[in-house]
Parts: sequence; structure tokens; C-alpha cells
Amino acid sequence: MKPVRGKTPKKPPPKPPKNIVKDPVEVYCRLRPLENQNDLVCVTSLSNTVVQLVPPGGSLAYKNNSKEIQYTYRFVFDENTSQKSLFDNVALPLVSDVINGKNGLLFTYGITSSGKTYTMTGTPQDGGILPRCLDVIFNSIKDLQAQRCVFKSDKMNGFDIQTKAEAMVEQSQFMTMTPKTPRAKRRDAEFEWVQRIPDETVIDVVNQDNSFSVFVSYIEIYNNYIYDLLEDVPIDPIKPKPPQSRILREDSNHDMYVFGVTELEVKSSDEAFDAFFKGQRRRRVAHTALNTESSRSHSVFNIRLVQAPLDSIGAEVLQDKDQLRISQLSLVDLAGSERTGRTRNTGDRLREAGNINTSLMALRTCIDVLRENQTQGTNKMVPYRETKLTNLFKRFFEGEGKVRMIVCVNPRADDYDETLHVMRFAEVTQEVMVSRATPVPNTPVSLGLRPGRGTLYREAFRKTKEEGGNLQELLAPGVYSLGPSFPDIMNFDDEESFESLIQVLIDRKSRRETLLSDLANKQNTFRNQIIEMEKESVGMKQEIEILKMELETRIQQVRSLESKLSNSEHATEILRQKVGYYERSKQTLEYKLDEKKMLLNQGEQEKQKIREQMEDRLATERGRMRRIMERRLAEKQAELEAKMCLTGEKIQQLREILNSQEDWEFLLGEGLGPRLVSSRSEPRLSQGPPATPGSQNTPVSTPQLDTMLNVEQTSAPVRSLAVANPRHRRSWSSGGEKWIDHRPPGSLEYGTVLQPNMKKKKSVSKLETKDITGRNAAQGYILTHQEQDTDGDVETKLYKGNIVPSSGGGAQVIFDDIEILKQTSPTHPYKLRKRSFEGSTIEDIQKNCAINVEGHKKPPTGLTSAKRIKY
Repeated sequence: MKPVRGKTPKKPPPKPPKNIVKDPVEVYCRLRPLENQNDLVCVTSLSNTVVQLVPPGGSLAYKNNSKEIQYTYRFVFDENTSQKSLFDNVALPLVSDVINGKNGLLFTYGITSSGKTYTMTGTPQDGGILPRCLDVIFNSIKDLQAQRCVFKSDKMNGFDIQTKAEAMVEQSQFMTMTPKTPRAKRRDAEFEWVQRIPDETVIDVVNQDNSFSVFVSYIEIYNNYIYDLLEDVPIDPIKPKPPQSRILREDSNHDMYVFGVTELEVKSSDEAFDAFFKGQRRRRVAHTALNTESSRSHSVFNIRLVQAPLDSIGAEVLQDKDQLRISQLSLVDLAGSERTGRTRNTGDRLREAGNINTSLMALRTCIDVLRENQTQGTNKMVPYRETKLTNLFKRFFEGEGKVRMIVCVNPRADDYDETLHVMRFAEVTQEVMVSRATPVPNTPVSLGLRPGRGTLYREAFRKTKEEGGNLQELLAPGVYSLGPSFPDIMNFDDEESFESLIQVLIDRKSRRETLLSDLANKQNTFRNQIIEMEKESVGMKQEIEILKMELETRIQQVRSLESKLSNSEHATEILRQKVGYYERSKQTLEYKLDEKKMLLNQGEQEKQKIREQMEDRLATERGRMRRIMERRLAEKQAELEAKMCLTGEKIQQLREILNSQEDWEFLLGEGLGPRLVSSRSEPRLSQGPPATPGSQNTPVSTPQLDTMLNVEQTSAPVRSLAVANPRHRRSWSSGGEKWIDHRPPGSLEYGTVLQPNMKKKKSVSKLETKDITGRNAAQGYILTHQEQDTDGDVETKLYKGNIVPSSGGGAQVIFDDIEILKQTSPTHPYKLRKRSFEGSTIEDIQKNCAINVEGHKKPPTGLTSAKRIKY
């Protein structure tokens, strides 16, 4: 198989030339006058460059405890600023740059109902930026305009140059081929603009040797689609066609333009303003809760000025496209950002607001990334392609020219939260730097020191029409010529004819000498320029030699990289074959896995059906068993209540016997039958001989208690009551060994009758190592624990054990006995009898017997056998 050819490496972007002067984006702020003077104000002007924002009571910033914020801009225009003052300070320098071949961008930015459209358009009596820009341009190039159709668009963001004859032919063809479009009816607002007051400002610094033409275009960006507002579309009243969106393309100079947009050549400001109103009629506006005519799209009005030098006489434009210069001024009226909660938009208005906010957010993102790349030296990609708005003006931020922004602010307190975001973005925008346009060399003609060729030609042409005469003679003083032609000599004998001929020759001779001296001066100038160019060429040759050496080095590097690339491509091909094999294996395994999953799904479905059937059966069986158990429980409960009545009297008798005597013992023979053993804790009922320490004894159940009571009443003869048993040792705590009495903090002393008897003891609240190790260590350990039982009485448990040395040199405690001390409060016999008969159950009776008649109780879990606890 042939190795797959690798991708061509991406060319690096062209490096910007060094020593480029950059200027920041100039941001101006304009405050709108209040419609209602009683409204609260949140924005005030502190000086010509500083504004202050004060958060009102109901804003989010006030709730977040934000304080006053100040923002600084290039200039701040207050509420009393006129349109003329704003234009002279902001837009007039851009118009001057456009006439001198430089680009400019001016856009208004702000929230809805902040005065952006008014700033851009104005009123008939006080025009805005757009009409004033048109007036100044045509006032400055009024006599320097080229004939219509001399400059022709090439449909690729450029222009071609035609002669006057070609222009006249094309103009006539255009008039005959283009049908007249019925003129739309003027609106009332447009009638007012007919009598508008134009701006009389004139820019004097204009190149008089150039010929100019003005082209205008008007587009809108609506829902991220571009529409041509000047397109002539035949109107079909039955089935009107929707407007077609336009696409963006990049020309040979890497400038973005709208492909196929209509560009009209205009010869006066009124003609350009008519084109503007034609587009205004098609622009999308709507009524919202905050603005009666809210712009629902971004509008862009482009003014392109095309200029080219004239020939030596000044009659026609030079047919050299390289001498053509195109400059552009873009006036952008951005749609206002808005909150849907305040405008209460729904349907199409809501979708429009979302697209407007998205495009403005993309513009903010591009500005932030540009600022970060310039200030921090990063090389992040600026996301121009996210929206059509940012992609259209990409070259303004990366190329040459001036960018200016007017932030329109409505100082109402209700708009504080939206205004705050606008102010922050505007302040950040000032940190973006834009390359300054390359200055155009000014000639004496362009500086106005002498009239240009075009002016001389037009004056001579006018005199020829008005007064008659030869056009060449009139142009002779301004161009290279030896003077008028020789006079016609009809009679050689006439001396006057010879004298006039001699005078003509003398004039021609003097003019020739003047021209020769001028030619010599120009030759010297040209020779000096050639010498300088030769010097520059020598330096360039040296640089070329150096570049050749670098190129050879780069070629060697490229060859080595190509060899590495071929090896990598071969390895990549092998890996690609392996990947293909693995993908086929993967597909086979996935097919088998799908079959297994299908079988598993079938099994799961069967399981689910069986599970549902079993659950139904189980629910039915549970219901049947519940009914049976409820019936049996009722029968058993009735039987137990009958038994409780019989055993209640026996328990009462036993309680009276225990309360009447403190220490007594009922014996029926040693090792035979039950006996009652008293202790210092609570009486315990044991079976057989006395329990040894560490043994496990089972508490006497209710049937055993009944048997004991029966034996006590029927057995004869009854032995006498034992007063004391010398061999009986009730507790280990009565010995002579040393004990550690461990009582945690908070233990209470209750005056129980029976208490442990320890002759040598050491009471501690926190056990330490020295207490159980060493020569003076104790042999016994007792831990006191108090808790409340189910009856509400306090119960004290004494856990006892022996301290035994361990193999590691330490000590360990082995628990082997528990004593229970309980403090009870006497109760009324009637209440005791009522509780024992009415509220007791078999389990309660067994529990009470286990407490009052104590056999050695079974230790808790973990203490049944001796347990070692190491310290």
C-alpha cells in the first residue's frame, strides 16, 4: 500500500512589522437627559473625563453592599452637549483620516433607550454623526469628484478604473437596462429631513491632484444573519419573498466584506441620505416596554472613498490600479442590551433579545482576549467567528486605522444594573491597542500650496466654453510645453509676420532654457535618488546573502524533517493497519456482546415476570398469615391476661416478704432445691450452690419462681432461718488486697444499703500507668458506671476484676464480676398492685423478678468470660 501523505503543515501567521505605533481604542461617554426630571439619578459627571455611579436602593449592587464606582474615559459629554460639539470632537478626525486614505470605525454602545440612534442620526434641525459625516466629505471633495462610473466595483471588495468614454457608455447602458423602481412613499419623518440644516464644515487638507468618488452601503445584522438594506428587489404583492441573507468573505488584503452587497455611488450628501432612509424603511424595529422604537438589529452604514491620481494634464484618472487608494468609514449603531424581565418580551422579541445579547457578549469576549494578549503577552485565539458582528470588524482591531466608541448612558436609577455592565466593558475596551495607519506622504499640492492638475484642467475647460480659445494654450502655464504653436505665415515679405515669428522663437527659446534647467534639476534629483537606492540595494544584497545562508540551513533542516516525516508516515501506516485490525475485532466482539445483551435482556424480562408473580403470591400469603396471626394473638393475649390475674397475687406476696426482712435465707437442704440468697446489692435467686466469681448463672424464670413458692408452702418440716454463713463470701471486695476505685467525673453517691467494703483503696477519676504497675501497684480494679433503667431509677454497676502483669512488662485487667446497686423510691401499694396487674406483661414480670430476686446475672456481651483490657 502507498503511504498516506501527511497533512501540509499550517503556515504561521505573518509577523507584524516592527516599530509599529499603536493607539488605544478611544472611548467617549455621553449622558442622556432625563425624560422625567423627578426620576432618581444613578450616574453623574464629576469632570470632563470621570463619571460616578451610585447604586440605588433596589439594585443588586446595593444588596451586595457595593459602594460608589468611578470610571475614567477619554471625554465625558454631559446632558447639555450638542450634536455639533460631539461630532467635532469624536467623528470629525475620522472623516479627515478617510479623506486622506485611512480607515475608521465608530460605533455607539449602550443599553436600550440610552440614545444610541439619536446620537448616530439626530434630528433635522440638529443632525447626528452620520449626516454630518456625509456633509463634511462632500463639502471637502465637491470640485474633485470623478465622473460617475469612472470607478467600478469588481465585486471582490475592490474597484476598477475606466476612461471617461467607457464610463459614459456604461452609465447609458445602466440607465436603459435598469427598470425604474417605483419610489416608495415618504414617511412624515422623512419629509422633515428634506429641510434639514446641513453642516458647513470643510476639510482643507485634500490632495488636489486626485479624483474622488463616494460609495455607500447599508446592512443590518439580525439574529446573526446579514441583510442588504439597499437591495432592489421586485415587490410581489401576492407572494412576497423574504430577504436573502448575505455571507462574509475575505479579500486579497485579508479584509472582511459582505459578498454581493449593494454599493451605490453618490454625488451629494442628499443622495447619500436618501439611500440611508431607504435602508431605514427596511430596518427591523419593534415596540418594547422600555422603548417605543427599539432597534432589533445592529446596523452598519459604510462610507467608502475611492481616490486615484490624475494624468499630467488633469483631464482623466490614471489607468493604473496600483495607484488606487480605498478608505472606509464604518458607522455602527449597535442594538441595545436588555433584560427580558424588564422588557417583558415574548416570542420573536424574546429570540431577538437573546441574539442581541449573545452578539454583544461575543464582542466583549473578543475585547477581553485582545486585551489579555496585548497586556500579558499571551497568544490566545480571538473568537471573531462566533458572530457575524465580530467577524466583520476583525481587521479594524488587527489592522490599521482608528477605532472609537461612544457609550450612551441613561442616568435613570432603574437602569443601574445594566449600565454598570456597560461601563465596565467600556473601561476595559480602552486598554486594547490598535495599529496606527501608515501616514500618506503629503505633496505641495496636497498641502494646498498650489492648485492641482484637476483644478487647472477644469478652469481651462470652463474658460474654453465661456470665452473660447485653445485648451492646450490655456493649460500651457501649468504643464510642460514650449508655448503656443507657430503662427501661420501667409506672406513671407511681411515684416510683421517675421517679427511675430522671431518673438515666438525667442519665447520658445527662453521657455526651452527654463525647461532644460528644470530638467537638469530633476535629473540631479533623480540621480541622487538612484545613488541612495544603490546604497540601499548594496545593503539589501548583504541581507539577501545572509538570508540565502539561513535559507540553506533551513533547507537542510527541512530535508532532515522530511526524512523523519517519511519514517513517521511509515510507522503511522503500520499503526493504522493495526488499528484497522483492532477495529474489525472490536466490531466482531461488539456484535457478540449485543447478542449476549439481548439474551440477558430476555432473561431479565423472564425474571421480572417471575418476580412479579412471586410478589403477588407473597402479598396474598402475607395477608392470609396476618389474619391467622392476628386471630392467634388475640387468643394468646386473652390467655395471658388470665394467667396474669393468677400470678399477680403470688408476686405481691413475694414482694411483701422481701420488703419485710432485709437478710434471710430459705434452705431446703444443701445443694437441693432452690434457695434465696441475700447480698449487699439486691436479693438474687440462684439455683444450687453459691456461684463462684466468673461463673455464669441463669436468672430464675417465672415457672421456677412458681415452683419455689409452692415448695415453701407445702414442704415440712421447715428448717430454721440461717442468721449467717461463715463460709459464704459475698464479694471479693472484702479482702485485704489493695484496690483501684475508678470513678469517672460526675458520679453520684447514692445511699444504698449494701456498699462494697474495700479496706485499702485508691480512688481515681483518670487511670494512669503507675496505678497498676510497679511495686506499689494495686491487685484489684473496680469501675463504677451509673445509668437510668426503664423505670426511671438510678442503677449503679460495679465492674470488678484482677490486675495481672502482662508478658510485655505492663499490666492488664481481667473482669470477672459485676455488682449492681440500685436506689428505688417507695410507691403506694395500690399503685404498685394496679401497675403489676393492669399494665404488666409476662416479659415485665420476668424483668422485675430478675431485678428484685438476684441470681448472679449474666454479664453483658464481652464480659461473659474474662476479658483482657491492656493499658
